[in-house]
This record gives sequence, structure tokens and C-alpha cells, in this order.
Amino acid sequence: MRLVNTKEKIMQSARTRFAREGYEGLSLAAVAEDVGIRKASLYAHIDGKEQLFKQVVTDMANRYEEAWRQTCEDTEDRPPLERIESIVRTLTSFFSDHETWMLTKRMLLVPPPEFRDYIEEVIGKVETELKRFEKEQFRLAMERGDLPSQPLDELYAAYYCFLDGALLSLFTFENEREMRQQAAFRIFKKGVGWNG
Repeated sequence: MRLVNTKEKIMQSARTRFAREGYEGLSLAAVAEDVGIRKASLYAHIDGKEQLFKQVVTDMANRYEEAWRQTCEDTEDRPPLERIESIVRTLTSFFSDHETWMLTKRMLLVPPPEFRDYIEEVIGKVETELKRFEKEQFRLAMERGDLPSQPLDELYAAYYCFLDGALLSLFTFENEREMRQQAAFRIFKKGVGWNG
């Protein structure tokens, strides 16, 4: 069993507290208490609250990127539309983790104004790469005849709206969330001529 060092404990506490309390509500004294050190000792590991928040954002972006890139690698030999389905499952699974979706909600829906640009830049880089991969899969699917020929940008815009809705549904307390996600995906597929 691997021992968790102080820096990792600080990050774990910060993730949890930023998710629950937001940037404004987070107290460095509370983080120090979670870790079992004095507040003054925190500064041996971090520069301050702002830097800690940026680290949490960067860490989340890295975990997000790692999750979808792993799915890309795992499905490399699969047809394009199967790869898209795997990405959808990966993303809904990744963001369904309670702490991750609370943190995402705080970062994307109600970001601290002073960090909006930073969040958009860091998460935006990951999103840009993911969009490039997804668009390419849709292009390949049309090229293979797995989808009828249609404007790629419109197809992707419809997919993105479906995916946004599926991920936003994670922020609700509904019991039928998964059924709604699956139904929306089925209807999206039918609308773009995706058989399967």
C-alpha cells in the first residue's frame, strides 16, 4: 500500500473543500486541519489559496484528459462510432463521481470571476483535443458509410448538445438520470442516421 505524502493530502482536502464550499468558502486553516498540520506549515507546500485552486483545476483537467485518452487507446482498433460510444460512457462515468461533478459545477457553472480565464484556458485545451478526436471519428464514420453524408459541423453540434445535456443531467438529483441520458442518445443517433 502506497503512503500518501503531505502534498497529496493537501490536494485531496482542497479538491473536496473546493467542491463543497467553493473558492470563497475554502479556508486554508480547514485544509491544514484536514491534513493534520498547522496552517503555517501549509506554506512549505503551497504558495496560497489562489495557487492551490489553480493546482486543483489543472489536476482535474489532467485527470479528465487521461480518462478520455485512455478510452481512445483502448478502442484504437474499433470502428469510429463504437469509439464515440465509448467516449460517451467514459465522460458520463468520469463526471458522475460526486466530488468531480461538484467541482465541475463550481468551476464551469459558477466559477470565481478572477479565475474564469484560467479555467477556460486549462479545460479548453483538453476540450479542443477531445473535440478534434470526436469530429474525426464522425468524419471517418461518414467516409465508411456508417453514417449518411451530412455537414460535419452540424452533426458535431448536435452531438455536443446531446453530450452537454447528458453531462448537465448529472447535476440534478433525479433518479431517472441514466434512463434520460440513454433515451437522448438513442434519439440523437436516430436523428443523424446512426444505426446501432
